[in-house]
Amino acid sequence: MEIIRISTQKAAQPGGWYSQAFRVGNLIYTAGITGTDPHTGKLVEPGDIVAQTHQIMKNMKAILEEAGSDMEHVFKTLVFVSDIDQFAVFNETYKQYFPNNPPARSTMQVGKFNGGMVIEIEAIAVVK
Repeated sequence: MEIIRISTQKAAQPGGWYSQAFRVGNLIYTAGITGTDPHTGKLVEPGDIVAQTHQIMKNMKAILEEAGSDMEHVFKTLVFVSDIDQFAVFNETYKQYFPNNPPARSTMQVGKFNGGMVIEIEAIAVVK
């Protein structure tokens, strides 16, 4: 089975020693995606889960498109939040990107992130 590293300048670059995503056969696995703007390299709106969720989804879309997929082909997400009390506002924002057939999802509070980051999301998708 072929393993292809996925990288695009249209999404935020990794903040450490890891890849944005891998395509393994017909599956795409992303790393944790943050609310970092790919043009500035800076986190959008530190402390704001809504703004960061919107940027994460833009980054996710760019990574998936580079890998030959899209948001409609995401079937699983793993969400890490710094404050589970922000779940409801996050969930309303998240719904905008998966209005039909939302992916299976796990969400957990992980405690403190660095530098005002409040959310990170991983995704698994199939190729279109």
